[in-house]
Amino acid sequence: MISKIPFGTADEFNVIIEVPQGEAKKYAYDAEIEAVKLSRVLYDGLVFPFNYGFVAETESGDGRHLDAFILATHPLSRGTVVLCRAIGMLKMKDRGKQDNKIIAVPISENRMEGLNDITDWPEEEKEKIKDFYKIAAAQWDSTIELLGYENKDAAKKELLRTLEYN
Repeated sequence: MISKIPFGTADEFNVIIEVPQGEAKKYAYDAEIEAVKLSRVLYDGLVFPFNYGFVAETESGDGRHLDAFILATHPLSRGTVVLCRAIGMLKMKDRGKQDNKIIAVPISENRMEGLNDITDWPEEEKEKIKDFYKIAAAQWDSTIELLGYENKDAAKKELLRTLEYN
């Protein structure tokens, strides 16, 4: 049961994977029915550039869990719980509501040890997420405003701010 998965700490937190890297179908956890539902489908070859999920025991400005992009060397299976550490955050608004995305790496992913902050992540990789949202917003008939990347300290503050019991 997803509601039983603990947050962890701001340094090492749990993310539940909703969309594996390379997937065109967006799934979202529905807390009311405690299940993952098909939310949207991308088309024209657009896929999620990185694994996508949500941070356990959080609530974001849009009333749902805090979202996270998980950078890994492979797609991670839907429903997998991944212990992560933040390297940064993409500040954004979706339909006028704050909907920031944590950028994180799995603790168990040795090849990601060199990524310690958003400044360590290549610009072309950051652009993949920006490009993804520009195209996805048009496909979803949504207004998405990208406000820029923040460092890991800002990401940790966001994690603590969005804890449900704060």
